[in-house]
Amino acid sequence: MKIRMQYIVMSMGLVLAAACAGRQASTDYSPSTRFAQFRTFALVMPPDTAAEQLLDQRVRSAVQTQLDAKGLTLADRHSADLYVGYGVVDKTHSTIYDYNNGWGWGGGRWGWRYHRWGFAWPAYSQQQVQTYADGTVVVNLVDAKTKQVVWRGEVNDVLNLPVTNPLDATKRIDSAVAKMFAKYPPQTSGA
Repeated sequence: MKIRMQYIVMSMGLVLAAACAGRQASTDYSPSTRFAQFRTFALVMPPDTAAEQLLDQRVRSAVQTQLDAKGLTLADRHSADLYVGYGVVDKTHSTIYDYNNGWGWGGGRWGWRYHRWGFAWPAYSQQQVQTYADGTVVVNLVDAKTKQVVWRGEVNDVLNLPVTNPLDATKRIDSAVAKMFAKYPPQTSGA
């Protein structure tokens, strides 16, 4: 019976490890940024509500651990080279970006024009939909001098919300943030 329980526990651990291994970290960065110039960072994201404080503490701790391991030092906001914004998406949502790629006389907008209601033709318009799933961990690094995002990482589907197993949530967040920061600093950064 004891051996059978060990097999069950080991199997569950392997399933959890396989699930975590399947999550992909995606990152983006500014190719013209010299990341070696950044020596200090400030964590700038306060939790929105009391209910999110525990999630905030988990993500904050994981991000700080990774940045410390990369040789950056925690500093106050006034002397930091980087501002670090982070969080966990707690509601599935989509953002739609409209792009007018420019030919035509209507600008690709809906509305009242030339005594007609509708699409101002001819025009070429394009949309991009970006969806964040519940439980996505997102981190942005912002250059404190220019106030521009220089690096961004995210891992989708890290955990189910609300959290039902605090220890598992901490492990999942730690693993996701470590995957994200495995790609920092970018190897092809600018001069």
